[in-house]
Amino acid sequence: MATNELWVAGKGNGSMIQKILLATDLGPFASHALEHALDLAVSHQANIIVVHAVEPLSSFAHAMVSTYIDDSVDDRPATEHGRLLNSIRDQIMASLEGERSDIDPTYDCFSEFRVLQGRPAEVILAEASRVEADLIIMGSHGPESMGNNVLGSVTARVLQLSKVPVYMVPMISPRNWYQIASGPSADTAG
Repeated sequence: MATNELWVAGKGNGSMIQKILLATDLGPFASHALEHALDLAVSHQANIIVVHAVEPLSSFAHAMVSTYIDDSVDDRPATEHGRLLNSIRDQIMASLEGERSDIDPTYDCFSEFRVLQGRPAEVILAEASRVEADLIIMGSHGPESMGNNVLGSVTARVLQLSKVPVYMVPMISPRNWYQIASGPSADTAG
């Protein structure tokens, strides 16, 4: 091996990153995490598995839905629920179909799209284990926890319990992008 070559121990193509689990909340800042996932996938010739978790219905919501469903149709709730999850998955697939990395627009890196019901952190960790992910990519927090929180509860939980590295993409509100991009104002300089 030449002295200027770097070999990274790992599987397959020599890269430690072969499978990337992209956890998305489909929120307004999800595209930031997607850009990072795409560029890393191309750089490492890795596959991306996209996962979206749908929170389970609360017991109150479940009871409300149950009162409107005929008891004689036992499989209807499961069938309707399955159709809903499949619909969300199809929408994710359609929206990501045209997404490509700026590094190599021809590289097709998406290998799987999963929409699962459950607590998001638990779903993400279970899927990372199931697919034997080498890396989890996710945003720092969803839009509902913008404000003064540095981390959302789902991200904090995944960071605490993950057995694989977690690549956390900072999510900044569009209002703050302008402030960051424009730098300090002339009034405060000097």
